[in-house]
Amino acid sequence: MNVSLENVSSFELFFKRNYHISCLVALRYVKNTEVAEDIVQETFMYLWQKRAELKINKNLKSYLLNAVKNRSINYLQRERQFDELLEGGSLVDLREEPLDSFSDDELAVQIALSIEVLPSQCRKIFLLAYQDNLTYSEIATSLNLSKNTIKTQMGIAYKILRGQLKNYVLNLLYIFRKLN
Repeated sequence: MNVSLENVSSFELFFKRNYHISCLVALRYVKNTEVAEDIVQETFMYLWQKRAELKINKNLKSYLLNAVKNRSINYLQRERQFDELLEGGSLVDLREEPLDSFSDDELAVQIALSIEVLPSQCRKIFLLAYQDNLTYSEIATSLNLSKNTIKTQMGIAYKILRGQLKNYVLNLLYIFRKLN
C-alpha cells in the first residue's frame, strides 16, 4: 500500500496503522519499551519533516520498518560505545548481526504485510482473534455475525496466509522450535 506523506490525514492514518509493528521491530533490538517508542516516534518525525525530500521507490511501510531497525541498531551502537568508553575497553561492532535475527525481522514484516492482503472483514476477524485474543464466540457477538461465519472467515485467512508465507514456513518452524 503506497501512502502519500504530503497531507496530515494520510500520514496520521499511516502512523496509526504502523506504529505498533514499528515498536515491535524496535523492541526486538533495544529490549526497552520506552526507548523503542522513542525510536519509533523519532522515525515518524523524520519521515514527516523530510517528506518533501524523500524519494521512496518501494513500499513506504518497508522503508519505515528498515528505518526503525537502523535507528535501533544505531542506538545500541551509541550505548555500547558509551559503556565501553566508561569501562576503557574496545568498541564492539554491532553492524554484524546473526542471520537468524534478520530472518526473524523479515518474517515479522512479511507476516504483517500478508495480514494486510486479507479482505477487509477477514482481516478484522483475524486480528480480533490474534491481536485481541478473542474467541470465535466473542468475535461473533462483537461483530453481530454467526459463529460459522467467523470460522469460515478464519479458514479463508489461514488459506491466504499459508499461500503468502509459503516461503517462510521453515523460518516459522525454526522460530517455534526456539520458543519451546
